[in-house]
Amino acid sequence: MNTKTLKILTAVLAVLMIVSGVVFFISSKGGDTQIINKDPEPVAYSYEQSEYSLSTALSVKGANGEIYLPTDFAGVYYSASLNGEVKFFEYANGAMNPSALEVKTVKANLKATYETIPVTVSYIEKDGKACGYGVFTSDMSKDVDVYSYAFVKLTAKPAGYGEGYLLLADFDKNNFYKAEKLYSEIYNFNLAKGTASTYVSNHTRMIDKNGSFRQDWTLLTDDLVKNLGDSKYFLSSRYYNESDKGRRSDVMELSNAYRPKIVVRDILGVWFVSDNNGMHYLKKNENGFANMNLVNGEERVLTQFEGDYYNDYMQCGKYLINKNSLVMTDLMTGTTQTFKDINISSADVFSVSPDGTKAVFASYGEVNANGAKVQSIIYCTADGTKAVFAEPLLFDEAAGFVWPDNSCVMSVRALDGTGAKVGSVVYTF
Repeated sequence: MNTKTLKILTAVLAVLMIVSGVVFFISSKGGDTQIINKDPEPVAYSYEQSEYSLSTALSVKGANGEIYLPTDFAGVYYSASLNGEVKFFEYANGAMNPSALEVKTVKANLKATYETIPVTVSYIEKDGKACGYGVFTSDMSKDVDVYSYAFVKLTAKPAGYGEGYLLLADFDKNNFYKAEKLYSEIYNFNLAKGTASTYVSNHTRMIDKNGSFRQDWTLLTDDLVKNLGDSKYFLSSRYYNESDKGRRSDVMELSNAYRPKIVVRDILGVWFVSDNNGMHYLKKNENGFANMNLVNGEERVLTQFEGDYYNDYMQCGKYLINKNSLVMTDLMTGTTQTFKDINISSADVFSVSPDGTKAVFASYGEVNANGAKVQSIIYCTADGTKAVFAEPLLFDEAAGFVWPDNSCVMSVRALDGTGAKVGSVVYTF
């Protein structure tokens, strides 16, 4: 994760967070000019004594140096390291404990850009299904030239894909500690044999500047896989610029056809749901953008939104909030609620509790006059309760916010003032 950044930031804090200065006061009374030098006492930032660390508005449930990310199983989390180690935990009564589920491993070889990437997947089984994770880095094999990193997830196929398992692969190391990843390869996986095969034809697939296949050919997210219902769709940004990956996508039908069928063209972002009421997605129009519903080939507008999706709004799953009006819309039901007395115009992160009653807004911040980066976090509820913090070392930008349940949220933070140790911390508010 962003450990290097944390260490640099901490070093800067130690040296530069001392406030000092000289104030010059000039008096011309009686023709005399007097200069008074004022040297205030140094004030240093203290992690232990920070407003955030001592806040009574937040109840800290525990931290032990692991970084926890959710699995497909409720209450079960995993942690992974770049050496390939994967561990599983269970959350109960405000604490994370090692999972009692047996951890199994399977070796797989992934074909990508005509190379073979070896990866060991650690997985657990529950309720007749398996879920697992694996990591590859260039330190593990000298035979892979194009890819220096790969993260894979073993997950049960959505119903429309048939029976069995998928391996989803992400090759962007910056996403390592993100709970919601954007996977760019889809493999049909035989768990018993450890064999993986691609679903989608690579004919006409272009090469990117790094010498690998473009990473926008097939796109899936964890949320999308959960919400495909009986359909067999995936997203693709292949017909747009590489910079549009995940920003503009076509909904395609899964097949090995030379050109998979496009079901919906040019949706906004990667939010897509297919259920008994048809397909749900966002799409730009001349008045801004709209929440769309497609049923039996007929497309209709459910809700119209004014303004620019990327500048004026933030989205977390099915929840969309206007950064100016503070109105949050449930895109599946159309219901709205308005948050009160907060300023989220500069927020970079938006995360909502599963029931939609609580939210976190976080800003990466800016470097102040002393050279320290000051972040901000707002914890708030729909009824107006809020806790606002602005100081260094609030959260790690390489990770996000995860909700163990509706009462608490988990984020990654430095666990002491040195920044040498980081881990997930659970807060109740």
